[in-house]
Amino acid sequence: MERIIERIDKAKWSGTHWLLFGSTSVGFFLWGLITSIAPLAYENIQNIFFLVAPIVATLVGDLLLSYISDRIAGRKKMFIITMSLYGIGSFLVALSALLSGGHFTLPFLILLSAGIVLGIFGVEGEVPVMLSYLAENSPAKHRDKILILSPNFDNIGALAAAIIFFSVYYLTNSLEIELISVAITSLISLGVAIALRIKLPESIRWLVTKGKINEAEKESKNLQEDNNATINYNVSSVSFWKRYLFLVIIGVSQYLTYGLMAFYVADFFFKGVAYYLIMIMANLGASAGGFIAAYIVDKMLSKGFSLLSYVGGFITMLIIYLLAPYLGTYLMIFYTLLFLNMIFSEFGWAVRTIYEPTLMPNSLRAFLIGSIRAFPITLNAISVYITSTWSFNAFLAYNLALWGIGAAAAIWWYIEGININRAPLEITGGVKVRSG
Repeated sequence: MERIIERIDKAKWSGTHWLLFGSTSVGFFLWGLITSIAPLAYENIQNIFFLVAPIVATLVGDLLLSYISDRIAGRKKMFIITMSLYGIGSFLVALSALLSGGHFTLPFLILLSAGIVLGIFGVEGEVPVMLSYLAENSPAKHRDKILILSPNFDNIGALAAAIIFFSVYYLTNSLEIELISVAITSLISLGVAIALRIKLPESIRWLVTKGKINEAEKESKNLQEDNNATINYNVSSVSFWKRYLFLVIIGVSQYLTYGLMAFYVADFFFKGVAYYLIMIMANLGASAGGFIAAYIVDKMLSKGFSLLSYVGGFITMLIIYLLAPYLGTYLMIFYTLLFLNMIFSEFGWAVRTIYEPTLMPNSLRAFLIGSIRAFPITLNAISVYITSTWSFNAFLAYNLALWGIGAAAAIWWYIEGININRAPLEITGGVKVRSG
């Protein structure tokens, strides 16, 4: 078994890994597209429950589908289930727009909400599965970069959705065409995902945990060893609950601040062109941050990268808060500061996507990632509902406080935590293994 794991960690980058990267990247792109529909359409709907209902679907999919993946379906079969869910969801979104006749009636809202909820149930449910699959099968040499670059397609998907909505708004100001355009883009992307995922192998580490050693051995023999690969076996131990608590805290900090500043600040405080430009600038900054993070992550140990991400996010949010009286008048200043803050938000997301799968044990990795995400998802629903009635200053102060919590956790982890660079998941997840 140890030899199988070593083959994964020391593997040379190959076509199998490109397939792994491409198939998950398309999944994250779809996540960004589908989860952006509700906040982008909110200006026309103006009902807070239209924003909250998809978040509830997020929570259920996050916990249920990740558990099924760990215990029963594995990674590849779960992808088939989730693709079916968000494929049907995208179809319902398009159908609601086609049948609306330009009138936002109750049947239209029910059908649209059903499509969004079903789509989000699928895409959110596969996020812990995709993170697990990436971590379990990426060579240790490339793991951190891949765990940043592939999830970054979520930001690119959200950016694409914002650009589509803005372009249609500028040309026709038609919610129906906006929804149909995003739904068609989702269905095309789904076709690409299906073509890639049919060829995917099952996760070798998942096969090992299920005692399917012969299958795992067969899959691992397809991997060619990289003679220059080095593995870090000298990683100190941190208790499970310390690891779990750290991930929950930074998850709450980053997840809530990203959603609030990338979407809901526009929903609650801006109209017209600014409504869409805020979402475009925020997700452009986040997308750029993903590529920057992938470049610098190998230059820094993971604890230092965590510290940079959350302290940087706090400082940029503090500047936004202090300049709040001027931001409504000088929107270019707000766009610029938001762009910078979202770069650090993506750094914070990168910290999460690196640490969440690597700090959890093989046996329940996807479900435990899902359970960690359940905290920010739940608090996000509450935050969206409550902050919808707040003043702009109070809204920014709340974001600043959330960044402060994340920065405090990053400082604590810098002192008490571990670096996970190039270490086997069996060690970082709390199980000691023999080196070599």
